[in-house]
Amino acid sequence: MSFESFTSRLRASMGAAVDWRAHRAALLALLTLLIFGLAPAFALEPILIDPDTDRIDVTAKGELYEGRGDKLQIETVPGADGIVGRMAVQATTTGTNPSWIVFALKNGTEKPIVRWLTAQRYTLVGSSVFWPDLDSGRVAAVTPSLGFLPKRIANDQADIFSLTIEPGAVITFIVEMSSLQVPRLNLWKPEAYERQLKDRMLFNGILLGIVGLTAIFLTAVFAANHKSIFPAAALVAWAALALFCVDFGFWNKLFKLSAEDNAVYRAASEAAFVASLVVFLYSFLRVRLWHNWIKLAFGAWICAQVALIGLTLIDPRLASGLARVSLVGVGAIGALLITYLALRGQERAMSLVPTWMLLLVWIFGASLVVLGQLSGEIIVSSLLAGLVLLIVLLGFTVTQYAFRGGTPFHGGPPGQMQLSTLALEGSGTAIWQWNMRRGDLSVGVEVEEALSLPEGMLEGSLEEWLRHVHPADRDRFRLLLWSLQEKGGGELNTDFRMQRADGSYLWFELRAHTVESPVSDSAQRCVGLMRDISGQKRTSERLLHDAVHDSLTGLPNRELFLDRLSGAVMRAEESNGNRPTVLFIDIDRFKNVNKSLGLVVGDSMLLTLARRLSRHLNPQDTMARIGGDQFAVLIVSDSEPQHIALLSERIRRSLRSPMRISGKEIILTGSIGIAVYDGKQETHQDLLKEAEIAMFRAKRSGSDRVDIFKASMRGSEEGRLPLESELRRAIERKQIKVLYQPITNLEANTLSGFEALVRWDHPKRGRLSPDDFVPIAEETGLISELGSYVLDQALKQAVRWQKALPRAQSPIFVSVNVSSSQLFRRDLLQQIRSILSRDAVPKGTLWLEVTESMVMENPEQAIEIMKLLKELGAGLSLDDFGTGFSSLNYLHRFPVDTIKVDKSFIRDAEREGATPVILRSIVAMSHELGKKVVAEGVESAANADFLRSIGCEFAQGFYFGEPMSDRGAMSLVSTLAKAQKKQNSRRARRAPAKVPAKPAAPAPVAREGAGARRAAAAPLPAPGAPTPRQA
Repeated sequence: MSFESFTSRLRASMGAAVDWRAHRAALLALLTLLIFGLAPAFALEPILIDPDTDRIDVTAKGELYEGRGDKLQIETVPGADGIVGRMAVQATTTGTNPSWIVFALKNGTEKPIVRWLTAQRYTLVGSSVFWPDLDSGRVAAVTPSLGFLPKRIANDQADIFSLTIEPGAVITFIVEMSSLQVPRLNLWKPEAYERQLKDRMLFNGILLGIVGLTAIFLTAVFAANHKSIFPAAALVAWAALALFCVDFGFWNKLFKLSAEDNAVYRAASEAAFVASLVVFLYSFLRVRLWHNWIKLAFGAWICAQVALIGLTLIDPRLASGLARVSLVGVGAIGALLITYLALRGQERAMSLVPTWMLLLVWIFGASLVVLGQLSGEIIVSSLLAGLVLLIVLLGFTVTQYAFRGGTPFHGGPPGQMQLSTLALEGSGTAIWQWNMRRGDLSVGVEVEEALSLPEGMLEGSLEEWLRHVHPADRDRFRLLLWSLQEKGGGELNTDFRMQRADGSYLWFELRAHTVESPVSDSAQRCVGLMRDISGQKRTSERLLHDAVHDSLTGLPNRELFLDRLSGAVMRAEESNGNRPTVLFIDIDRFKNVNKSLGLVVGDSMLLTLARRLSRHLNPQDTMARIGGDQFAVLIVSDSEPQHIALLSERIRRSLRSPMRISGKEIILTGSIGIAVYDGKQETHQDLLKEAEIAMFRAKRSGSDRVDIFKASMRGSEEGRLPLESELRRAIERKQIKVLYQPITNLEANTLSGFEALVRWDHPKRGRLSPDDFVPIAEETGLISELGSYVLDQALKQAVRWQKALPRAQSPIFVSVNVSSSQLFRRDLLQQIRSILSRDAVPKGTLWLEVTESMVMENPEQAIEIMKLLKELGAGLSLDDFGTGFSSLNYLHRFPVDTIKVDKSFIRDAEREGATPVILRSIVAMSHELGKKVVAEGVESAANADFLRSIGCEFAQGFYFGEPMSDRGAMSLVSTLAKAQKKQNSRRARRAPAKVPAKPAAPAPVAREGAGARRAAAAPLPAPGAPTPRQA
């Protein structure tokens, strides 16, 4: 075969092969088109690297692939030879479905080029408000189409990869993202990046130093000047310093934190910064001096901000988003508060205005940066510098204001406005103001809260405001305001009622005065304070009710009955209307029944009787309880004799009706006396006395009877009327005698004092005991004169005794009995004060004895009166303990010094049985309550020894001495004084020998004019001093 034929065959074969390759390429292109679909042509352009360019933003020039799974296959950018290659990459972590960025670099020079691909782990620009993008790793891996894998360069704040592009090469890079947010990728010349990093570090260091010095300065100043605004401002500076340390990467250098840990630190520092601003507002504006609801709101706000700091450990993105929203709220609310206070002239708020304006500008700029509206290194740097300027200005404001004046952290006087606020809030009052020109009227929210009304309901015109005032008070209130307008000013002092939302009423007190206009002399406004006095009104009404009503039955008492009787008599004298009729009712044998069944059953009987009798009366009539078992009825609705007789018969039958109390059926009867006004009575009290005389006549005729007063009864000696006039003359002529019975200290065998016993030596009836004439004195109003006379005589004798037998610690005292009506009379306190101040006696010289049953008539009022008596210096003793209804519930509340045990317990003390046990219990209980015990009726040495053995302090009775006259008592005291002088002289002579003195033995029973016991040297403790057991 020739060379030409071989050549032709070879060309033919090569032509066929070329044709086959062309068909195969076409077929592969067709298959690729079928596999990938009608995809657009690859349009990625390579980035030409200029050796003189420091930074290239490759994010906008690359292509982003999202949701492609864990694998990505792409075609490379054609190289210099025009060949297009293919490359496939696998995700670093399977199942993450990352995002990918693809870009190509072209080196048009003849030298290799090294560039750093950087992605910041956090940037404020575009980080968002809700669910912000915090610190996170950005780039997981970078894969090139040619050459070696890029090398990762260690850095705390960015992901950096070193890329090398050979001369003339075109390389495609696939960047695998490791975060949900796509960061901005920059291609840096290494020298330029390091230079920019150094400049940034210098700038950051300057900012950090300024903030740190400010925080240290404010903290140090607080150590020297204890004012609360310094730690509050320092807290803001320290929080900003912590935020800078996170942003500048200082925590990473110190603790080697991961990006995720740094996100927690960043969220916590943002939340702490916002919380510090709230604390600063609370402290600088002195919110603690405002109203309670504002303090509570700020407290809750601070707690919520602190809770955000804890939330960063759970969800830092959520905590950071809430903190950024809270920052906007802090700025807005702070601006409103500062503006409001500045307009009202508060100096602190005015000094904070520039700082807070800068904060609002900074918050606005930061919002634009976070939302991505502003970007760039200059913007971020300006934002950081603005925050530093804000901290410095805040520290300057705090420093200049604090050194000019302010409130110390611990104590110190607040400003005048805060003092006024504190005083207003502490007094429980509300501001009331009335614009006299426009007629507008408003009050503080405290009144609306008290009335349960919506806020703003009490603001408006005068007539609208008066709709909430009680109808009975409206006209009076309106007239008061009109009179202020007529006079052109003045003061307004009034009480009135206002209606609550539920229809009830509250009493308010208003104290206001007009304010003159600075332009004219006329008053333009009336300003004052309103105060809720409903509690005081209820107390006053209750006291007034108790003063004229019986505490048990609620019926009117004697004073109120006599007042109404006086009015009825006056009306009858002035007109020819109905003549008043009085029924005097006395319950037969009530005292015996009460004694046998007890006080509780007796009270129940009285309540039942009061309800029964009240049913028979008309509303115009009055029924009163004027004695323990006595009632009086004033009838003004009818004056017909037949009707009165029928009414009295119904009352008598009603009294006879059986009553069942505590399982017992009780039947009582009553004696009723009737007196009708006929104009012959000199006073209204005479009409009551006539009814009482008729009652005594009915009782004398037999129980369960009704009798009518007749003129023939008026001069008789029946009843107790003659005793009244004789008693009055006896008091005026000082014929009432006061006897004195010795009271002995059992432990020391010393005379401690005397009990004053009043007697009346009647010329016809002989010696009368107090039970015979004291009730008459109480009913006729002579008890005040009688009590004053006894107190005066007793205290004069006590002064004489103390002069004759002086004692430094335990002066001789005198004990005086006080009756029920005397205790509750208003002039008793004045009498005691006058007598004690006249003689200037030592405290404890005068003891007042009150019976247990007397105190239980009105225990609350009795307790208050006894407290006042103790304040005057009088000792108190609870007499006849154990004979009545011993209420242990009140016993510990009675301010008595001693408890006087009735003589019935002493008589049976030596016998076997329950009496000694009860007596021991009474003494032990009294000591536990801090009270001493006085035993009455001691008639033998055995009684005295037994009482001494159980710890009883005092005793009196015939064994120690009978009641004696003032001369006898003085003789006894003088005898004891002489005996004491002799004993003291003997002791003085025996003093060197130090021979102990034997205790004095009991002396015989003393009679009047003789010594009751031999004197001993041991002093007696004053009333109210600790008992031996307590000591």
